[in-house]
Amino acid sequence: MRAGAGGARGLVDLALDGRGQLQAGGDGFFGGLHGGGSGLRSKVVTCDYLRRSVAKGAPSRLPTIAALIDLSAYRTLFADRELRRIMLGSVLPRLPIGMNALGLTLLVQAATGSFAQAGWVSGAYMAALALQAPVVGRFIDQRGPRGVMLPLAAGHTLALLGVVWAAHQGLRLPWLLGSAFVAGLFFPPVSTVIRAMYRKADMTASQRQSAFAVESVVVESCFILGPLLVSLALLAGSAAYGVLLAAGFIAMGVPLFARTGAIERWGQVERTAERHWLGPLQVMGVRRSLGLTLLVATGFGLNEIAVPAFATALGDTRLVGLFYAALSIPSAIAGLLYGTRRWGPPLNRQILLAVLWLAAGSVAMALAPSAPWFALACLFTGLAFGPLITALSLQLGALAPSSTVTEAFTWSTTLLMLGLGLGMWAGGALVQQWGWSASLLAAAGAMALAALWAPWVPAVSGD
Repeated sequence: MRAGAGGARGLVDLALDGRGQLQAGGDGFFGGLHGGGSGLRSKVVTCDYLRRSVAKGAPSRLPTIAALIDLSAYRTLFADRELRRIMLGSVLPRLPIGMNALGLTLLVQAATGSFAQAGWVSGAYMAALALQAPVVGRFIDQRGPRGVMLPLAAGHTLALLGVVWAAHQGLRLPWLLGSAFVAGLFFPPVSTVIRAMYRKADMTASQRQSAFAVESVVVESCFILGPLLVSLALLAGSAAYGVLLAAGFIAMGVPLFARTGAIERWGQVERTAERHWLGPLQVMGVRRSLGLTLLVATGFGLNEIAVPAFATALGDTRLVGLFYAALSIPSAIAGLLYGTRRWGPPLNRQILLAVLWLAAGSVAMALAPSAPWFALACLFTGLAFGPLITALSLQLGALAPSSTVTEAFTWSTTLLMLGLGLGMWAGGALVQQWGWSASLLAAAGAMALAALWAPWVPAVSGD
């Protein structure tokens, strides 16, 4: 997923006022900034104006990165030393997010010689991960995260070691499936705890938006670094090393994360809150937001599976990493840009614009006649991934009751994985039948459906 798993999120129109000073204005890609601008109607800096200003001796004030990006939101956010420690401490235990599925696939394929069995084992792990997320989320909402993180980390580590042992001993497929399934059931929900912490913490709306933007970039980075670490471990001589490395990251990282202060910041269990057997799903807005997440994730999967298919059609699979980087790097940069400012329109409108951008980008990728054009289309498309993920998290956090917000985010994780799986399954069938461009056109269709769905989600801000 280039999600964590990749419109110019946060583009800012620049205008010169009558005194020649740079002003930030306009709606940018996601709508107007607080305090001004009119999007495409914003003033344009003409060459004639600049020429006359220079002729009059006025100092040159060309746009710079500093003028385009206001990093004060991040400086304010990370002035909190404990929050810096929490974010840094969350990276190590989350690297297995991008490592486990690939590591298990390579391990089982090397042990059995069968990609089919490897796919079954990896699928068992992902299915268990999806099943346990809402259950663990509800448990945390009702009892807090303190007593659950370390036992889950221990169970996950032991289960991964069990998969490696079963593969090394040449045991039959049921042993591999069972160990992988247990590993998925015991995966510690570090990302979910952090997102719930941001929702429950006493933060300003701008701080919360910046925090969620950083969170989306961290997850995106885990999806980029995870496969790279597995590949490096494979070069060390054994497919088992990648799985063992992931187990080590969990065993070391979760106890360190538990000591950063994140669990304390998550807050207290709201014991007086009214509980319902549906949890956050009893809220109509939450259900609609999660439905939107499912549509978006399906589009992600359709888009992602087309990338290696295109490279294979070209006869050069070495380009796969380049194309994924072209999607992921703009996603991370745009995500950070999006988090620097408060945007005026409600989140459902911001999401609408983002999915339309992704639909257009997927069509551009489908029509690319060569590798360079495909890479450019990837750069264009990737700009919307990071802001979209951030906006979806902000929307769900605003709609979910605080007493069930952890479970709400775990449902989001479940549907995100389900949508990715559906998209990649459907994309694989489309590629097999009609070629790589069919999957990208289907991705554009999924994003168009998401655009139709977005206005039905209640309009909220990130407050």
